[in-house]
Amino acid sequence: MTRFFSGEEIRETFLKFFVEKQHTRIDSASVIPVNDPSLLFINAGMAPLKRYFLGESLPPAPDLCNVQPCVRTNDITDVGDRHHLTFFEMLGSWSIDNYFKDRAVELAFELLTERFGFPADKLYVTVYQGDEKLGLPPDEVSAAAWERVGIARDHIVYLGEDNFWSTGDTGPCGPCTEVFYDTGSRHGDEYQPGGHFDTTGRYIEIWNAGVFMEFEKRPDGSFERLRFPSVDTGSGLERMAMVLQGRESAYETDLLAPIVQAVRSSLGGSAATERDVRIVSDHIRSSTFILSEGVAPSNEGRGYIPRRLLRKSIAVATRGGFQEIDLPALADVVIGQLKGAYPQLGENRDRTLELLAREQRDFGRVVRRGLDQLSELVTGENFRISGEDAFNLYATHGMPVDLIRDFAAEQGGSLDEQQFTKLFSAHRERSRGGTAQPGTARAKTSLPPDVVAAIGPVETDFLGYEQLTSESRVLALAGPNGLVDALGTGERGLAVLDRSPFYPEGGGQVGDTGRMTGAGLSAQVSDTRRVDGHHVHVVEVERGVLRSGDTVDLSVDSARRRAVMRNHSATHLLHAALRDTLGDSVRQAGSLVAPDRLRFDFQHPRALTESEVGHIERLVNSHVLANGVRSVEVKPYQEALRDGAIAFFGDKYGDDVRVVSFDGFSTELCGGTHVSGTAEIGLFRIVGENSVGAGVRRIEAITGEAAITYTLDRDRVLKGLVDRLRVSVEQLPARVEALAVKEKKPNRQARISAESLVGLVRESVSGHRHVVVADPPLDPKQLAEEATRLGEELGAVVVFLLPDGAGSFRIGMGVPKNLTPQADAKALLGRVLAVTGGRGGGSARFAQGGGVTGALTDVTATIGDVLDGVST
Repeated sequence: MTRFFSGEEIRETFLKFFVEKQHTRIDSASVIPVNDPSLLFINAGMAPLKRYFLGESLPPAPDLCNVQPCVRTNDITDVGDRHHLTFFEMLGSWSIDNYFKDRAVELAFELLTERFGFPADKLYVTVYQGDEKLGLPPDEVSAAAWERVGIARDHIVYLGEDNFWSTGDTGPCGPCTEVFYDTGSRHGDEYQPGGHFDTTGRYIEIWNAGVFMEFEKRPDGSFERLRFPSVDTGSGLERMAMVLQGRESAYETDLLAPIVQAVRSSLGGSAATERDVRIVSDHIRSSTFILSEGVAPSNEGRGYIPRRLLRKSIAVATRGGFQEIDLPALADVVIGQLKGAYPQLGENRDRTLELLAREQRDFGRVVRRGLDQLSELVTGENFRISGEDAFNLYATHGMPVDLIRDFAAEQGGSLDEQQFTKLFSAHRERSRGGTAQPGTARAKTSLPPDVVAAIGPVETDFLGYEQLTSESRVLALAGPNGLVDALGTGERGLAVLDRSPFYPEGGGQVGDTGRMTGAGLSAQVSDTRRVDGHHVHVVEVERGVLRSGDTVDLSVDSARRRAVMRNHSATHLLHAALRDTLGDSVRQAGSLVAPDRLRFDFQHPRALTESEVGHIERLVNSHVLANGVRSVEVKPYQEALRDGAIAFFGDKYGDDVRVVSFDGFSTELCGGTHVSGTAEIGLFRIVGENSVGAGVRRIEAITGEAAITYTLDRDRVLKGLVDRLRVSVEQLPARVEALAVKEKKPNRQARISAESLVGLVRESVSGHRHVVVADPPLDPKQLAEEATRLGEELGAVVVFLLPDGAGSFRIGMGVPKNLTPQADAKALLGRVLAVTGGRGGGSARFAQGGGVTGALTDVTATIGDVLDGVST
């Protein structure tokens, strides 16, 4: 090499080269996949472009290039070596149905030798050796192309499955050719033709110079030729920097050195090894990027990855003797390093640091006890941690099973994962079974194969954006046992029609209801759903016979639809108001739009203050009063995002999307139905704000007539109190406070009625019920009796939070007998105290503790979060 290339120079040299070679530079995608349920994160540069390789969409140009951030955890056990990382930047170029192997090799060789200055004699290339069982021949075309451009024959290595690449278990795939750099004899023996080729030590892969997409891998493992061949290349920026900068590892490059130095300084004086420093650096770097994309740490799904990485970092630091590593401070170094290339890191900094601080607080206090117990399980060579011990560590201390597995492997032992999985599954089933309420589960509907066959490729034409009635033809009917020709009086079934004004449940909006009539026919439509890709009406015939092929009249329940539309439009305004008040880091995590209410779940690390809730409510109502006009446009997906529309990662979108806007205040991709002007919402009132899980809040609200009734009812209650206490409305708060102070001590011995707590009982996302009562009129001696009594009467976990007069609190927690299989009071209290501090104990039915410190709202929120996680 003739000169030093910085990380930024490598990015720009790569992109400039391919732009000069007539490739169109495209923006990078989020690491959160869109329209791809097969991936948790974008793990390769081509993953966001799969639809182009499959011919499902036309690319903006046949030849493309970009730099794509990626998250890949399949090599996580190798992190800490010279070059493996969980987050990396992929330099990529693609040719879709244009050039193929020969041109790809020519471009690769020119860029490496002429632009980056690699000596050709230091480069080795691998090609696919073929597989007779799969009917795939050796890739002699690529081998010949490399010889033509100047790679010596003895530097061309034939390998097996490592040189056949795919995007996942299914999808586009094909043979590939990779380029390796010889880092010298100090890292291993020189390759001898026909011998072992060391791809992890001496020879470092710097570029997959061509995945030659020729096939699509099917779910059954077979291969089908794609309609056209394509080229996908990828070069890890960090590995390229390692070689071009003459470093021993990727961690010494200018891309990672600042975070590595910060971690090394943070762990100074501990027993942490250099590998520990690298692991922590990598994991914090990856987690910071993931959180900046709107993900929150959680116990499942996408959020589990940053939680696993962060908890491993905390555990590594703690095991090295360092009591508390400052995750937010280290993440700030990462943000400063990457925000130039990826502005979202700077834009979402506050939210990211807040999430990291919470994860450190929640796990940092319990990890020492967990690690101490883990250390006690090390019993000589080749020890094995039982599944029962691992499950106890998981249930009691929140110790991730991955961390237990890694710890065992590092100490020369193993984990009985089969037994752990069995215990975990049994725990999950008990939790689900113990909390299910009869009749609450919505029956899953599916269409029998014979019904699908009868419908064929015809899709229902949805008319419901413009009209609420239509004349339609019945395409197929299903009864309890499958396809039927007719449904008679009193029979219930499913009907698929050629067109319909009924909106099918989707995007949080419930399905329409209404009527179906015809000659001698009267039927009720009780629900409308999308089932197996079809628009399905749930019908019950009240009079006459409904036959396949009939022409019928459909009529949507218009009053109910209008109520749903008010709530759906209010949900959009609420989302915009939340982002306006709390910041753009707010991300929707779920919603329900029903005729009587709306529910909106969103990612946010803390409870909202009364001031914030009031501001949000006023902001929404200001836009209701302004009568903002709804506009709807259909435009290409990428264009909609560029124009500022909000999309929800994980939702499925086509190439063209429907964009719903209200006077520029709210713009979202949405297929639902909405009011034409915001004044139709009437009035918006928030009736609840609470936690539904770690880092996820829920707002419940009402609109229209329900909001007016709610407001008038509370006004009557207020007037009644004013009259009873003989004060003005303005004087009421002071009068109530004076009464509370006066009556507090004499009433300490009072019993609490279950009826007085019914309105406070919450049902968590997992289904169990709980209530938290701050400052109850009880003596500490009454906590056990009252908590257990009320728990049985309410069928809920009951928690009393009693101030002790010294700036701290006493907690009493009662669990009804039928809930103890999944809600052990002693274990729950332990989880709370691990976060709040304090000491306590008890039994499965009742536990109590003291010395709990913190603001009342914070302690209450912590208790709520723990109770919400009972059955997870």
